[in-house]
Amino acid sequence: MKKKKISEGDLIERVFVLEKELGRRPTKWDDYPLYFQARKLFGSWNKFMLAAGYKVRCCQKIENISFGSDFPYLLGLLVTDGHIYYKPHKFVKVAFYTSYPEERDFIIDLIKKMFNYNASFSSKMASFNKKPNYEIRICSKKLADILNKEWDVPLGAKSSIVRVSQKIMHGSNYSKELFLKGVIDGDGSITKWGIKITSGSTLFLEDLKQLLEDLEIHSGSIIVERPTTFSIRINKKKDLLRLKDIYSKGPSYPRKKESFNKI
Repeated sequence: MKKKKISEGDLIERVFVLEKELGRRPTKWDDYPLYFQARKLFGSWNKFMLAAGYKVRCCQKIENISFGSDFPYLLGLLVTDGHIYYKPHKFVKVAFYTSYPEERDFIIDLIKKMFNYNASFSSKMASFNKKPNYEIRICSKKLADILNKEWDVPLGAKSSIVRVSQKIMHGSNYSKELFLKGVIDGDGSITKWGIKITSGSTLFLEDLKQLLEDLEIHSGSIIVERPTTFSIRINKKKDLLRLKDIYSKGPSYPRKKESFNKI
């Protein structure tokens, strides 16, 4: 039996059904087969959305990438709570994740300030904590290439191989402080007794220990949390007060800064 050919009308009907299921306007990340077929029939996802009656923003491009003084902080967030999806003939995006609306808006504002780019976001419920998981994304192959080649951010799965960028390791103390804040905001937990930073890469934690020493902050030995998860801790009062001082200036998540104020 010959397979029925999918028409433009079929795809438009499918996107309306998907919108009803999601409770919001669908994005191309929500249903890859639909995205693939839409590109095949309409030429692009945006043309498909226009044909379905949605308003579409013009495609954004990051032309002149100039990393501002706050960039090391954003880099720290990316290597801990972010991801570079890199499939050149399908899609490329630099993504950041958070479960807090105020942090989502904070990241969007940073991206706008840094790259003059209006980042989009989507969300889905995370079953393990019943909170929405927001994905804030920048669709730019140019930016992804620079982050990978110049700032040592791995493409794709990175948890076990990520390292601290050599540009950060050999940069100013202020850049190291900003990067450290991004790392703590992304993968650090703060209590009144100390700080724990977790990673799947022991090499990353070794780099981080050296960075902390450069900032005159002592951290303990690398601890095995689980077979593929490791951590370092900062517990001494003078080191916590040094970190508290670092958190008093420059960008950071408000809830993490508030946690430092309780130390």
